[in-house]
Amino acid sequence: NVKAGTAILAEEQHMDVYETLTRDYEVMYIAGGATQNTCRVAQWMLKAAGTTTDTTCQVAYMGCVGMDAYAMTLEECAKKDGVFVHYMKHPSVPTGTCAALIVDRERALIANLAAANEFQASHLDNDISKEIINSMQIYYSAGFFLTVAPDAFQKVAQHCVANKKTVAVNLSAPFIVEFFKDPLAMAIEYADYVFGNETEAETYARVHGFETTDLKALALIV
Repeated sequence: NVKAGTAILAEEQHMDVYETLTRDYEVMYIAGGATQNTCRVAQWMLKAAGTTTDTTCQVAYMGCVGMDAYAMTLEECAKKDGVFVHYMKHPSVPTGTCAALIVDRERALIANLAAANEFQASHLDNDISKEIINSMQIYYSAGFFLTVAPDAFQKVAQHCVANKKTVAVNLSAPFIVEFFKDPLAMAIEYADYVFGNETEAETYARVHGFETTDLKALALIV
C-alpha cells in the first residue's frame, strides 16, 4: 500500500519493511533526516571548495537517536561524510529510520521518526553542546524540528542574535506552515534566511491571510 513518488510516516503495516530490507536486499546506509542531510551537503561543499579536509570538520549536527545498532550506523555514516555529530541518546525509544524503496526511476519513502521526536532543549546544556554552539557561525534548522523542540531552537537563536551570528530556517512542508504556524513564526523572527518552495510559500500566504500569491511579493513579506 505504498505509492511511488510519495513520502509517508510508517504505520503498523509498514513496520517490518526495515527488517525485510536489511535481511533480503543490499542496503545502502545514509545519515539522513532533513537537517542532517543539509549538514552533509554543506560539509561536502566546503571540502570541494578546499576550505576543509577529511580531518577538519566545519559542520556539526545535533539530534536525538536511540541506543541501538542503527544509532551506531548513523554516527559512522555521518563521520564518514565529515560531519561531527553530538546526538542526544534516548534509553528506550529506537533510532529513527527511513526506508527508501526504489523501483526503476521512482522512489517511495517510509519514515519512522521514533527518537527523532524526543530531542530536548536540556541536551544543549552539556559541555560538548555548548562548545558546538559557541564555535559555529551559521545555524540551520528544517521546519520539521519545530514540531519537536521549538524551545531548543529559540535558545540557540537567542545566542545567535546576541553574538551577531547567522540563522537559517526551512519551511520544509506545507503542513508545517499550516499546523505549526506559531513555532514557525517564532523561528522566522530570528532568521536571516528563510528557504521554501512555491507550494510552501503559497500555503504561508493562505494561512496568514495575505492577498497576494506572487512569489516575489511573498518573499519580501516573509
